[in-house]
Amino acid sequence: MGLETRRALLANVPDLIRIRMMAYGGFDEALFEGMEQSVEGIIETELLNPKLTAHYKNYWVTLSRDKIVGRLLAFPWDDFESDSYNPLVPEERYLIMEPIEDLEAPGTYHISALSVYPEFTRQGIGSVLLELARELAIEKNFIKLSLFVFAENTGAVSLYKKHGYREVGHRSLDPHPKFYYWGDILLMTCQIRP
Repeated sequence: MGLETRRALLANVPDLIRIRMMAYGGFDEALFEGMEQSVEGIIETELLNPKLTAHYKNYWVTLSRDKIVGRLLAFPWDDFESDSYNPLVPEERYLIMEPIEDLEAPGTYHISALSVYPEFTRQGIGSVLLELARELAIEKNFIKLSLFVFAENTGAVSLYKKHGYREVGHRSLDPHPKFYYWGDILLMTCQIRP
C-alpha cells in the first residue's frame, strides 16, 4: 500500500471531524450532546479557529490512493495554555474532563490525537504517524513526547509501548454513556533524546 503523509488541508475538515470523534472515544459527544449546533458543527468551528491547537493546520493526514486513512494532531504541550473553552459549550460540561486536567507533561511535544480508520489498522499507519510526531519533536528541539490513551484501548497502548512510551500517570474517568471506553485514562511519555 503506497502511503503519503502531508499537512491537512481545508478540504480535509469533514474527514478530520469523523476521525476526531472516533479518536476521542466519545468525549466530543459527551461534551456537545443536546446543544443547538450539532456535535460535528461544533467540532468544525474548533477546526477552523486558528487560535486553537485543534486548528486543522496542526493536523497531518496519511493517505492511501488519495483517501485519508489516518491522522495526527501534535503540538507543544505548553500551547494548551493559550487554548480556551469553546464558548458554545456551558462550562459545567467540561467537568467530565476534570480527572485528566491534573495529568500534565509540560515541556513535551504532545500527540493530542492519533487515529487510523478501523479498516486500515494493523498496516503500519500508526507507526508511520508516531515516527512523524517524533521527527516533528526533534525538529522543534523537544526531548520528550507525550500522549493520552484509554487503558482499555489495549491495541493503542501496545503500539505506544512498542515505540518506547511508558505510563507516567493515570486517572479514573467517571462513566458516561457516550464514552467508548471506561476506566482509566493514561498519560504516557517517550524520551527521544537524553
